[in-house]
Amino acid sequence: MSKTLVMVTNASAARVFSYLAHEEFSLLKEFSHPESRQKGVDLVSDRPGQGNAKGGHGALVPPNNPKQIEAERFAHELASWLDDQRKQNSCNQIMLVADPSFLGLLNKSLNNQTAQLVFKSLNKDYSKVVPRDLPEMLGLIAPKKDPLR
Repeated sequence: MSKTLVMVTNASAARVFSYLAHEEFSLLKEFSHPESRQKGVDLVSDRPGQGNAKGGHGALVPPNNPKQIEAERFAHELASWLDDQRKQNSCNQIMLVADPSFLGLLNKSLNNQTAQLVFKSLNKDYSKVVPRDLPEMLGLIAPKKDPLR
């Protein structure tokens, strides 16, 4: 039987569901990355330093946004976990659901073998959706018919 992992994520939290074709949809694991919720200024240990070059005034600014660095770090953590699942033959396919910017980071973090298991990617932030509503929203099951029609 084909087992699918469905990862529903944003830059600060992820839920992974296990789905067996038309049967069970259950929460397998949750991840939290609170650093992604912090303000950028709270993520750096020091304020940018002052340049000391002759005749130059101005702050030395870090080349990358601290929030972006934390999002990349979380994407790598999730990609590593998915790769471990692949190595353990825990799934046959993977569905990724994330807001567009984080989905790009996550796809970029996947290695080739794990990326080949991704059969569907959705640019949606469904991180706050109730789990029982996800299978229908993701197209894993047919929509329920309205009994009044």
